[in-house]
Amino acid sequence: MKFQLVPAVLLVAACTVTNGRVDRGTEPVLYAPRLLTRIMDQNDYYPDPSRRKTETGEVILHFRIGADGIAREPFLVDEARSTSSLRLITAAQQLFAHSRYEIGERYKDEVTASVLFEIMPCGELQQASGLDYYYHLCIPPMQHPILPTP
Repeated sequence: MKFQLVPAVLLVAACTVTNGRVDRGTEPVLYAPRLLTRIMDQNDYYPDPSRRKTETGEVILHFRIGADGIAREPFLVDEARSTSSLRLITAAQQLFAHSRYEIGERYKDEVTASVLFEIMPCGELQQASGLDYYYHLCIPPMQHPILPTP
């Protein structure tokens, strides 16, 4: 009896180990898609009213990249970690909507991105870690023209 039980136990153990190795080997590692088009001046996306009010903050967005490499709506805002400024949120959405990404089987189609809006001096705000894309829009405060006195 003992002789027949031992091979059966070894056979079950061998199948478990083999299945475990096969399952781990088939999981693909997906990367954030490479940005294909660069926005020449990212600071153009910092809204003028936000500049005038020296409005700063971070916007974290979750979005999909379509089969054509273009970011698709809806852009979901991580409300717990993002600024509440609707102007900055809209500007961050526009920044990604105007970008194009590489596509393929090795790339994610769902990504998370961070846009940091900051008025000089820069480096006072910290971006969240562990995201796919980071933009830092650091600009000088808006200069108000001095109106001539009559």
